[in-house]
Amino acid sequence: MAKHTINAVGRLTCIALTLPGLVQEAHAGRIEETYNADFQYGHYAESNQRMSADVFQGALAAPIGKAMTASVNLVRDVLSGASPMFNIKDANNKPQQILSGASIREQRDAVSGNLTYFWDKVSLNFGGGFSDEHDYMSRYVNTNLSWDLNKKMTTLNFGASVAFDEVFPTGFTYNKYKTSQQYLIGVSQILDQDSVIKSNFTFGYHKGFLSDPYKLVFFDGTGLQADTRPDTRFQWGWLTQYVRSFKTLNDAALHLDYRYYTDDWGINAHTFEVGWYQPIVDDWMIIPRFRYYSQDHANFYQPYFQAGTNASVFSSDYRLAGFGAISGGIKLSKEIMHMGKVSSLKFQAGIDYYDRKSSYQLGGNNSGQFDNFSYYLVTASFSLRF
Repeated sequence: MAKHTINAVGRLTCIALTLPGLVQEAHAGRIEETYNADFQYGHYAESNQRMSADVFQGALAAPIGKAMTASVNLVRDVLSGASPMFNIKDANNKPQQILSGASIREQRDAVSGNLTYFWDKVSLNFGGGFSDEHDYMSRYVNTNLSWDLNKKMTTLNFGASVAFDEVFPTGFTYNKYKTSQQYLIGVSQILDQDSVIKSNFTFGYHKGFLSDPYKLVFFDGTGLQADTRPDTRFQWGWLTQYVRSFKTLNDAALHLDYRYYTDDWGINAHTFEVGWYQPIVDDWMIIPRFRYYSQDHANFYQPYFQAGTNASVFSSDYRLAGFGAISGGIKLSKEIMHMGKVSSLKFQAGIDYYDRKSSYQLGGNNSGQFDNFSYYLVTASFSLRF
């Protein structure tokens, strides 16, 4: 199965369009002197008996001396269900989505590690990892630099990551390759004792096999052809986050995020997110959140194509369509302090619901309603500090 099914559940662990490990922040002079163990389980399920997934994650971190920390992360994804393959034109001349059937069974295992060295004002991180499934292999390395300025009121962050991917799809006789580069530059500024703002710019460049071997494109009058996309992709992103605490509301905090994304495939996207972190009693916290997303379609996307279309690249992948999405969720956490040799134990549980519709797109309509769908995501985790 192609990597796109993994990307559907990647929301558990990473920001879309960011290579693994790139956005980790290690602040100068802020070394953790505890041993940390984190575990998380997530269940992801799409509507209409499409894809579902169970995700298991574990992480360990430990200090090395007085100026270094090391960490290792393990992930296993187990997926099953049906995935969209192509669209056809029905008797009413409207697109109809065709699924693969509920025969997909897949497992992905991933391992990554990081080593961070701290100085008084600077920290430097090196990491790497790999992800393996029966038809896809990815390897990556990354580095991050954090530099505190202005009496540690200002922090500059720099990051770089490169990934080397190989795809060997089931039922085909070829191996294809892709390289991906990602770069980040950002700043974090403490505005006052109650608020902070962060802003990051990212740039990505991908080269090689960027098509999906399991996707097809329907040409009215001639039949099906293989999904064919450009062999390069430039991406730019800008993320700004504002956090403000309210001491009079039991140290509650408001989180506001905005992200703008654009690439040379013609996709422009906006993401707005708001979250409220509300401590209640006995170290319990409740976190409601809301997110809105909208994107334009890729230049070479259509639900299906007319025979005789003179184009060298074309795709009907629903992820390249124009659409909008509304999602929201709630998380509940509880922290218990000083349990013998355990300095803290923290439990978290949450649920999110996501609804994608073409009509939710900024300036959109119902022309793409054939690929509307929803999903829910349930997570549970606990963290230990020794």
